Amino acid sequence: MILDPVQLADQTPLLNSKTRWVYEHPDSPDLLIKVHMPRYPGLAQAGMSRWFAQRKDHFLYTTGIMRELKQFVESRYQGPEGYCYPEILPHIEPVYGVVETDIGLGLLVSAARDSDGNLAPSVLRLRKRGAMSAKRYTQLDRMLQALLDTPLMIGDLNQENIVLKNAGRADEHFVLIDGLGERTWIPTQTLLGWVNRRRKRAFVATMRKRLQGDRNG
Repeated sequence: MILDPVQLADQTPLLNSKTRWVYEHPDSPDLLIKVHMPRYPGLAQAGMSRWFAQRKDHFLYTTGIMRELKQFVESRYQGPEGYCYPEILPHIEPVYGVVETDIGLGLLVSAARDSDGNLAPSVLRLRKRGAMSAKRYTQLDRMLQALLDTPLMIGDLNQENIVLKNAGRADEHFVLIDGLGERTWIPTQTLLGWVNRRRKRAFVATMRKRLQGDRNG
């Protein structure tokens, strides 16, 4: 069966990052589609500037899909004794693959939502609202530790990439919705394990410092 491209051109993105638009799947509120945001202004340049802009645009397009999908697959690797990283599984939102759309190839991911059906609030939003309870601080710190204890690569760990899924319900928990995988042209995190570990430690240390400041304030 050949599926028709998902129609997104007439929709307004729910949000956008620096490199991608994020749309709700028109047939399911449980799914989101991340679509590459082309760098057309850069491609209008000439000479080496144009060549560099093309290479950068292509890199952002391919890595925007492959890095996240690869790390999700790695997180679900099942060896003879079960999943290799059971402690991190609940904190990585599912990535279901790629899907054709009328504005380009998209990455199909799970839509993390709160108890009212809205997109799950980010750590940044919770902090600004003063909604980080002691229990939530503890839950988030456990998630950060789980990230440190696995070899999964994190290209960007910030307060907007972590959200509180099912916020307002008894089973609420923090999940990573973006930032998986390496984001640099030279894959140092892939080639050198110590670089990956150091990068993650720096991300986590920054996050913990912010959270500790909240609790001491």
